[in-house]
Order: sequence, then C-alpha cells, then structure tokens
Amino acid sequence: MTQGIVRDDEFKTFEIEPGITFRYLPVSKWKTLSIDVFCKVPITRERVTALALIPRLARRGTVNLPTLRDLSRSLEQMYGASMNTDARKIGPVQVLRFGMDLPSPEFLDPAAFGTLDGVNLGKALSFVWDVVTRPYLENDAYPLDRFEVEREEHRRDILAIINNRPHYATVRLVEELSKGDPRGLPAWGILEDLDTLDPRKTWDIWRETLSRCSVSIYAVGEGAEECGEILTRSKLFFPEPRVSDRLWDIHEELEAPPLPPGILRSTEELPGEQTILCMAFYTGVTEKDPRLPALLFFDGILGGFPHSKLFRTVREREGLAYFADTVPNTWRGLVLAIAGLDGKKISSAEALILEQVDSMKRGEITREEIENTRAGLLRRYRSESDSQEALIRRFLTQEVLGGPASEEEIISGILKVTKDDIVEVSQKAELKAVYVLDARKGDG
Repeated sequence: MTQGIVRDDEFKTFEIEPGITFRYLPVSKWKTLSIDVFCKVPITRERVTALALIPRLARRGTVNLPTLRDLSRSLEQMYGASMNTDARKIGPVQVLRFGMDLPSPEFLDPAAFGTLDGVNLGKALSFVWDVVTRPYLENDAYPLDRFEVEREEHRRDILAIINNRPHYATVRLVEELSKGDPRGLPAWGILEDLDTLDPRKTWDIWRETLSRCSVSIYAVGEGAEECGEILTRSKLFFPEPRVSDRLWDIHEELEAPPLPPGILRSTEELPGEQTILCMAFYTGVTEKDPRLPALLFFDGILGGFPHSKLFRTVREREGLAYFADTVPNTWRGLVLAIAGLDGKKISSAEALILEQVDSMKRGEITREEIENTRAGLLRRYRSESDSQEALIRRFLTQEVLGGPASEEEIISGILKVTKDDIVEVSQKAELKAVYVLDARKGDG
C-alpha cells in the first residue's frame, strides 16, 4: 500500500492498492460530504449492456440490507443520507458510479466517527462498498423478479433516450463514425442485447469486472480526509481476488478509431416533430492537447452560446432551425454541430453551417464574439467549483483522458487564448460526417 500523499491541485491522492485510488478534497464550503466509487471499464459489446444494468440492480439490496426498505432505513439512520448510482461514458471507457451524500461531520455528533464497522463515516463507506461488491443474491444470481423489473425499466429509459432526438442523434453519429468499433457504443448498452441477459450471466459479468477494473474513490467535503484514514486501515472486499497483472489498463484503448476517408453520410428514419441534422467536424484537438482552450472558443463561437454564429444565423436570421447548438467530443477531437429543423430545409441548413465554419477559417471572428465567449467559458468553469459533482466529474475526466483538471489551469488557458489561436483550430476543422434523423419519412 502506498502511504505517501501527493498534492493534485486541491485534491490529494493516494493508492489504496494496485488499481484502486482514493482522491479527496477536505473543504468545508459544503454542508454535505460526497462519497463516490467509480468503476472504470473498457467498453466491449459483450459486457456493456449487462454493466449498464448494474447500477440499477445495486440499488435493490445488499447482503446486509437485502430490501429497498432496509437500504432506506440505513440511509435515514445516517441523518438522511442519499444514494446515487448510474452508468456513464468518458471517451472509450464505461464508468459505473455508486455514491452517497451525507451531512458533513461538523453538523453531527463528533463521537460518531469510527472504523469501517462503526457509524457515520465508517458506516457510510461500508454502505457504499457493500452496494458495489455485495449485492443481494439468490443461488449466486440476482433475484429473478428484481432483474426483470430493472431490465424493463432500463429498456424504457433507452427508449426515452431515443425520444430525446438531439442527444440520440449525436450518439448515433459517433457510432456511425466508429464503424463497428465497440468504443463507439453508448454507456447504456444495446437495446436488442437486453433480452440476451439473465440474472446469473449479469452477475458473472459484474463479478469478473470487479476483479479486473480500475476503481477511483472520491470524497469531497468536510470529513473527506477521515474517509482516507478509514480506508487505509481497511481491507476492501471483492467477490473474486484481484491480481495486479490481470487488471485492465483503461489507457490502452485511448487512441480513437480511425475516421473514414471522405465524408460519411447516414440517414435514419424516426417519427417525430423535428428532423435533426448533426455534422461532425474533426479538429484533431483532444482533451490533453495544449490547444484545448482554443477548441473551447471554436466550439463556443460556432454554436455553444446564445451569441454564437449558428444561433444568430441559422436560427435567428435565416429561420432554418428550431434550435442550433454544438457539442465538443474531446476524446475524438470532434465538434458536433446540431440543428433541429423542418426536413425540407436540410440542404440549406447544412450549407449555412458549413459557411459559418468557413468564415471562422477566414478569420471572420469579432472581438465581441471572442470576449463574450471568454466570459461564458469563465462563468461555466468557475461555477463548477461550487458543485461537488462537477468537480468530481472534471477530475474523473482528467483521470481517463488526461489534460487540465484544476480550475486554475483551465482558467489560465482561457484567459490566454487569442484570435490567432482560434483561427488556427478553425482551419483544422474538417467535415467528416453528416447524420440526419429524418422525421418526415418516419411519419409516413
């Protein structure tokens, strides 16, 4: 076990054991202590859908707290703590989160501190770790009734995501660009793969994953340092032994799949009120590229703010779209331009979006656009410092993809960006894909 603690911006970090890292920020600006366990897994078709179910199943009960009522009662006894679980994606990595928020110890009885078998901090850590590693099982499988309920809930959630047309279009565009590479799959998995899963297979996949995945434990708030002290005294349980040379290296697959030659065009028919046009511009600027701040300006000026070119031209001036926006994908080095429109206006909107990118390549960027974007980016990143969840998300992204994580680094980069920097990134923007989620044909 590594006992030395190194400073990582405001966060401090140490390794509990190979593949398990604890990062903590012991500040008292919040009235809650946030504890999160993140299991980071390279995405494969064989396990992505099963793992997407795990956060749901984890909320149903543990060995020591086998029912929802038992879980709720335990949370209430920790002064009204709350539990959160979900599956997300960072670059090519599926990240499963198991977390809880509880009142900061400064608001509680000091005598309540204790070991992992004690109450409050120890009890909270034990609670979270049991949720991760000790689910309630029957005959070495998830209970069938719970499994079927959660699988159907997950199916409904996937369908709801599909009905969020702009988000679905961006996900589908990345899938198309990935050309069958599983790293392009979404964190929620594959709808048609749900029926191939059963309670035992799903538990077997999770049990093996726990023996091989890298784990990050975050604690943010008053009491975070004490969490680390408890963890260093504790032996963390796993359902299968972890062997160092079998652990997955999430950084092995960071290089993005190659983009297709030319411009990929794809149309999908889906009934709805709006057709969604999504265009992928490749810049080559990734999360750890020193030009990342300039990419943020390119994204912000093109479509990321109400003062952006797409909003002012495509939506307001020409009336071609109900909305127009951009989303950066800093793993793939992409900026995705999205517009919701009448299907008859696809060609006109595509041409106008291209013209806005070309205008930036020519340096047609005003000082007002630059300074408005700078102000917007500064507000965005400074506001993250007021949110435990946003801070953790930023540092977790840095863990996976690299690049700046501290507010100081990011803000320093934003303050230094010049017009020439933005034009340089703009000139690298190359249209690589056009995806249309067509509402017209689907209606027929």
